[in-house]
Amino acid sequence: MTKYTRILIAAGALVALGALTACSGGSPQAASPTSAQAASPTGMSTNTAAPMPSSATFMADMPEKDGTTMTMAIDVAGEKVVAYMTNGTNDDAYFFGTQKEGHMDLMSMYGDELKASIDGRTVGGTVTMNETDAAPMKFAASSVAAPAGIYTAARDNTRATWVVRPDHTITGVMDNRAPGDHKVTDAIMLRDQAFKNQVRQMRANRQLQQAPQMTYGTWSMRMGNDTMAAVRVTGDMSL
Repeated sequence: MTKYTRILIAAGALVALGALTACSGGSPQAASPTSAQAASPTGMSTNTAAPMPSSATFMADMPEKDGTTMTMAIDVAGEKVVAYMTNGTNDDAYFFGTQKEGHMDLMSMYGDELKASIDGRTVGGTVTMNETDAAPMKFAASSVAAPAGIYTAARDNTRATWVVRPDHTITGVMDNRAPGDHKVTDAIMLRDQAFKNQVRQMRANRQLQQAPQMTYGTWSMRMGNDTMAAVRVTGDMSL
């Protein structure tokens, strides 16, 4: 065997040894999964969060300690969000605001707070009503298809608002002294406890009653002596 042949054989052995080392995990780039895969024993990403859809409606029922149920609907239109919740008899809350990257921190004009984020097709979070010793209520609102959603109708100073569920059941209340603008007028002041106490009393002074029966499909009802038609509330609306 010539000296040249021995050199070629030795070089080939070194190449083969290097390939074997790489296959057995000697190369970090070849053996290491991505950072998302490393968090999952199955090798799949554990990041299940999804961006907020450009247009969507979410809904949840939240049982309360007194046996009643708070029904919430959230409507998203781009970055703008409207949320409404009611027990169908004597309580409700409107929330207006924005979402950013699927997260929202909203407050009603009476100091009620809603904090939530989207994960896939569910919006999960908490609602804390501006009431003495109120505890946060957890919710998980699922995506629903139209015509399910929030509907409202106004006559003079009276406003009725309903949540229409996918199973066609409807719940809502009517405010006989509805303000002209349900938006938070001063979000900074509402973070102040003294101001929250003031609007808490305003909240307690509302005149709420069960909303008139609304007909599914035509969204019509009697308000006073008139037949009215409700409109569907979307995230980019103001009331």
